[in-house]
Amino acid sequence: MLTAMDNIAADRYDISSSSWSELDAGALLDAFIAEKRADRLHVLGFPGNLDFRFSRFAELLNLLVNNVGDPHSPDKSAMNSKAMERAVIAFMAELANGDPAATYGYVTSGGSEANQFGLHQGCVQLPQARVYCSAAAHYSIRKNARLMRRELVVVGCDAQGRLDPSELARACRADAGRGAVVAATIGATMTGAVDDVDALVAAAAAAGRVYVHLDAALGGLVTPFTAAGPRWGFARPEVGSVAVSMHKFLGMPVPCAVALCRSDFVESRVEGEYVGATDATLGCSRNGLACALLWYSLATQGWSGLAANAQRGLDLAEYAAKRLADAGLQPVAAADSVVVVFDRPAEWVCRKYHLATEGDRAHIVTVGHVTEEMIDQLCRAAAAHPRPGGTSLRESR
Repeated sequence: MLTAMDNIAADRYDISSSSWSELDAGALLDAFIAEKRADRLHVLGFPGNLDFRFSRFAELLNLLVNNVGDPHSPDKSAMNSKAMERAVIAFMAELANGDPAATYGYVTSGGSEANQFGLHQGCVQLPQARVYCSAAAHYSIRKNARLMRRELVVVGCDAQGRLDPSELARACRADAGRGAVVAATIGATMTGAVDDVDALVAAAAAAGRVYVHLDAALGGLVTPFTAAGPRWGFARPEVGSVAVSMHKFLGMPVPCAVALCRSDFVESRVEGEYVGATDATLGCSRNGLACALLWYSLATQGWSGLAANAQRGLDLAEYAAKRLADAGLQPVAAADSVVVVFDRPAEWVCRKYHLATEGDRAHIVTVGHVTEEMIDQLCRAAAAHPRPGGTSLRESR
């Protein structure tokens, strides 16, 4: 719901019947840029890495780069960056323990679309199956099940915030013979917990054939560089699809994600003769600018650069947990995660540091732009200004 302040801000940008002068419109955009640069110094609670520099490629803003249809299919316009997109998909397939030659993928508008693509492939494979997810799953799983008109079963979490295998087994026993489409989370939205996919596959087998979609929006660029790396992603044959948000841990100026799926499950065909491309994507016209910038970022960092970024994020999460504990805020950090949950401080602290909150708890995410000094500032403010009357969820249980 928009507040009075939101309405005032919107009024600044009102477009009337008379056009703005280039000077006035440019000045307002300059002010917008300055505001966002100032905000960047305090963004701790949301998983968008703001540490990137792409200004040298400003000339891309004078081009329409439109990737229409499948990355491997040429189209008649030729104004695309599909060659770069294919390189991105091949790299990400390997990162997810997949065979690039046997993996279909494309760059989507964000993690929600990538989740819908993966869930759709699972539902095509198992048309009688219900979709199962944890209570901690991202809301896009619920939204996508509703859009696809598929019955969704929300399963409780274990003490670590992961989808509970015993509860999943109970639910799947009631669906014997129908199969199960399981949405597993690699980095839960609020807690950062990583689901135990091996245990979930065993539990869901009570329903018959199992298709697992991995929502790795946050964890997809962290988990590969942990002890779980060799076992995640397509290492299990039951995992049919993987979604990884690229603007989160990697850092991008536009939201985007990678949708990956075993190519045997994907049917590509020409949807419109005038385009001249096959198309199994959900978006059809897609952001070729994002593909070009993704290619540059991955090509210049490589496997070793991503590994260093992941280790830095994990080390910083450990540092944050210690500092938050010193401040008396009862932090909890999931294993191999860059998310740290703690007692929710006063509302002005939550607003200043852009904290994600749920009930009496808040969290921070140690992505690339976050520093020890930012964490120290938050700890000092939160310790000095606790939430009035607040009781942590740990105390209330």
